[in-house]
Amino acid sequence: MKRIATLVVLVLTLAATAAPHAEEALLLFDYVGFDYESPDPDPSEFGDVGSGYVSVGTVENLFAPLVFDESTYQYTYVISGMVATARNVYGDFVVVDYSAGYVRVYEDAIAGGTPALYGVHPPNGTVPGNFTDGTLYLEGTLTNFQVVFNTTNESGSFNSDFEATGGSQIGTIPPSDRDGWTFSGITGNATNIPLGYDHQVDGQVLLTKPTHSQSSSWGALKAIYR
Repeated sequence: MKRIATLVVLVLTLAATAAPHAEEALLLFDYVGFDYESPDPDPSEFGDVGSGYVSVGTVENLFAPLVFDESTYQYTYVISGMVATARNVYGDFVVVDYSAGYVRVYEDAIAGGTPALYGVHPPNGTVPGNFTDGTLYLEGTLTNFQVVFNTTNESGSFNSDFEATGGSQIGTIPPSDRDGWTFSGITGNATNIPLGYDHQVDGQVLLTKPTHSQSSSWGALKAIYR
């Protein structure tokens, strides 16, 4: 799966779906990594009820008002805490809804720091540990987290609401701008996925101010993944 610098925010639901039109948008950070399930009651099926969603990786870009130094530090993320509460199948498409969770970004020195190594069959000796060391840089809650994917090629997307709640950079974000963010991304069955992981993920955190919504059919949404 090719690295995508700017993602289109996809808001996916099952009935009359709202696709927000933004008056303005502001990127907070974007990231790339891999996801896996822990616990994983049924390894043969992704998103079965009761499974936990985890994703680890590197934060590729950070944006103001965050203060960062990518020449001195590496930035990693961990998405965790979410449990699948519903799994619905619509032909070739699966929609998985999750309980609330969190994303945490860490700042670790490049010189003398711990390399962000994925290893295989997570959790393992490096995951999530090598992605959670260093300083807690930014923390936020994820609610209404949903994953949609096509079972024929494993491509799909995820979408959630994000609210910044902590970390060393929380003071740089005005209180009025700490919620209202969209946490979204795409997933794919890439050739470089380490053993034991499910998908490569590529996502962003985007602040939008919606003006109005338009309806979209489930058929139109399916066309996105064909």
